Amino acid sequence: MFWLGSDDHDTDPVWHVLAADKAGRVDRDRLDRLQAAWSRLMSTAARARSDGYLTAYDALDRCHGRTAVLDALCTAVLDRPPILHRQGDDCECLGDGWIDGYAYRIHGFLKRNPSKRENERERAKRADRRDRRLRALVLERDGWCCRYCGSGPLNPKVGRHKDQRQIIELDHVDPDQPATPGGGNYVTACKRCNVHKGNNIPEGAYMVLRPVPTDEEKAAWARRGLRLFDLELKAPPEAPADRPQTSDEPATNQAQNHGPVAGSTDGPTDGPIRGPDPGPTADTTGEVRPDQPRSEPEPATQWSGRYHGSGRAGHPVAGGDPSSPYADQPPRSAAYPDIYHRGSRAPSGPVHPGPLP
Repeated sequence: MFWLGSDDHDTDPVWHVLAADKAGRVDRDRLDRLQAAWSRLMSTAARARSDGYLTAYDALDRCHGRTAVLDALCTAVLDRPPILHRQGDDCECLGDGWIDGYAYRIHGFLKRNPSKRENERERAKRADRRDRRLRALVLERDGWCCRYCGSGPLNPKVGRHKDQRQIIELDHVDPDQPATPGGGNYVTACKRCNVHKGNNIPEGAYMVLRPVPTDEEKAAWARRGLRLFDLELKAPPEAPADRPQTSDEPATNQAQNHGPVAGSTDGPTDGPIRGPDPGPTADTTGEVRPDQPRSEPEPATQWSGRYHGSGRAGHPVAGGDPSSPYADQPPRSAAYPDIYHRGSRAPSGPVHPGPLP
């Protein structure tokens, strides 16, 4: 494990105040002891993945038994919070509760370091990428075609290409959850779409997730050969301004508008599932339009470049695993963003950064 801190932390005037003697002179030995103790405390919390919490024994042990050093770290100076919080302190970084059994918590630990749940989530996602069985299952289920733009069938042997639509990748639809054993929340994507989506859910990047193709569609695409399509962007409908959007609406709306996510067990959808035009002519260079996804009456706007979203849109994705330990992750404020996603998770309701790019 590792921990992250500020590159100017050693010059912070807080240290000089805490290390000053009665005459106001900075005691260099005391300054070194304080900063070394803080580094050991950070390392201990990161290694234990305790979200910055420390037991009384660990805190005193990392201060080499010096209670004066521990007390100094718990002292608020310069109108700022203490470096180390005791239970009962009032600070934004502490949230609404305190985990029993711990005596201290490092101030702002989660501002630059991931929480235990986030760390475990990323480990699970990395395990998905290494799982050959899961990769084969998802690629076969999706017909080796991108579930966002429809390009394909793609060749897995194409590792590098000037046209990123020909590079095949896998994407977690909801970046806050790993894949399910059956391939839910995991879809085939071309590199161009995957880069565009980033760490958003599809709506957060104005994208539409295509339905799972039928066996007939996959067979037609295989006979047709490679076709490349441009990504179509579409802003989702907003909630009425006169009432707040309920917590279950986003997932419901998504299931209705975009079909089930991979691995969904919601049953058949209304009407035939439409995919890319299975015409006989292959076009690997031009900009060919695919058929529009189901239930998309409004004209779409063509993508004209990479888009940087504002993090996940803050609501679950249909077909995800509600029993997943990551399904109810606490929201992150802008001051304490998700370290892996470099963005925040809104507590509820769709969040979009503005008009279509």
